[in-house]
Amino acid sequence: MKKGEKRWLQGYNGILSGVLVLLGFTTCDENGMGTGRCEYGTPYAKYEIKGKVMNEQQQIVPDARILVKNMAPATNDLYNRIIPDTVYTKENGEYLYQKSITGYRNFRVICEDLSGTYKSDSTVVKMNPTGGSGWYEGKDSKEINFKLKKKD
Repeated sequence: MKKGEKRWLQGYNGILSGVLVLLGFTTCDENGMGTGRCEYGTPYAKYEIKGKVMNEQQQIVPDARILVKNMAPATNDLYNRIIPDTVYTKENGEYLYQKSITGYRNFRVICEDLSGTYKSDSTVVKMNPTGGSGWYEGKDSKEINFKLKKKD
């Protein structure tokens, strides 16, 4: 392309861009009616995992540790270094994990008895948030009860 043509095209593009700005056209118009809004950020959802920890005789296991790990693809070393969230059971054996998270839907929930009397147990939880709009994907809640077995 000749130098003169390139310069003319750049000038013409600049003029057209200026006209569009003056007329109020935007690139963040979701429905073409001029009523759209721009949203910047990342999608997120609110999750709640709750439950109770008991032994095989249906007795409460107090002060158990619950680890909640985000299950991400192991394609990058960064994912392997994600530190799990930790909650502890109350005196009645119940626990509650609540968090707003970006980009995760599958979790591994691990239950560990800190006294060393019972074996650890874990399960995979798949969340499916609903009821959201825009960047907010919604919320989901699951109840996961653990029945720990005594160590040999």
